[in-house]
Amino acid sequence: MKIKISNPIIKYLVSLTLILAFMLVPSLTASAFDDLWDSYEVPDTRQKPLVYDTADLLSDSEEAQLLEYFQSISKAHNCNVCVLTVDDYSGDIQDFTDDYFDYNGMGAEYGDSGVLFMIAMGDRSFCWCTDGIGNIAFTDYGKDKIIDEMMDDLSSGYYYNALKIYGDYADKYLQMYEEGTPYDIGARAPRSASDLAFGGLVCILIGLVVAIIPILIMKAQLNTVHMNASAQGYQSHKGINLTLHNDSYRTMRVTKTPIPRDSDSRGSGGGTTLHTSSSGHSHGGGHGHF
Repeated sequence: MKIKISNPIIKYLVSLTLILAFMLVPSLTASAFDDLWDSYEVPDTRQKPLVYDTADLLSDSEEAQLLEYFQSISKAHNCNVCVLTVDDYSGDIQDFTDDYFDYNGMGAEYGDSGVLFMIAMGDRSFCWCTDGIGNIAFTDYGKDKIIDEMMDDLSSGYYYNALKIYGDYADKYLQMYEEGTPYDIGARAPRSASDLAFGGLVCILIGLVVAIIPILIMKAQLNTVHMNASAQGYQSHKGINLTLHNDSYRTMRVTKTPIPRDSDSRGSGGGTTLHTSSSGHSHGGGHGHF
């Protein structure tokens, strides 16, 4: 059924209402995501927790454990390690992740230094945002390494395990940054205390095995030895035959060949690709799907 409006004033009001309605729909859609930050101004203090699970991928206990873990890493290295999970996002994923980091002041405690890993369940994507120290400690190569280690758990839905791996590597990368060699192409990540303890235990066990095997062999060989009542069994019937042998030391030549060192190539990797966010900050980034 068609409704015909003859009054020009009413027609004008109806048209204006429709125009305003169409203009309002995009703003309402955007506001559904913009509630993750209060305004488009960078605050002086952090506005959100280091672990913000809006997609409910973690249980309450898992979220509490990760929050405590990330807080300890952040405090130890003066660089916030952050996580955000969302059901969906608006616009470009990198811009969205950068805006969340900037307009929530996620690195505010440490001079804007931080790293954020975001998971979006709508299209099963992830995105990085680094700033300050994070730009140096988390190189492009280093972030790819973390994703390689997390991918199986992310794809299988084991999000706590995946984020625990992220935290472990964040701790290692920040430690390497403090030691002057950020993790990059040609660098080797430092081993954790648990790794060192396990390695030491393995070395001890190997040493015991290597030591016990010869002893057992010698013990088995001694089983055929019996006491002899006289010394005749130990005498040689050929008599004693001594010969004189002299070694004369004349000269020595030493040749030295330098061995190439792996450390010469460290620190010469790809570094971090930076971009500028809407707030004017320089960030490292990167995104993909799982």
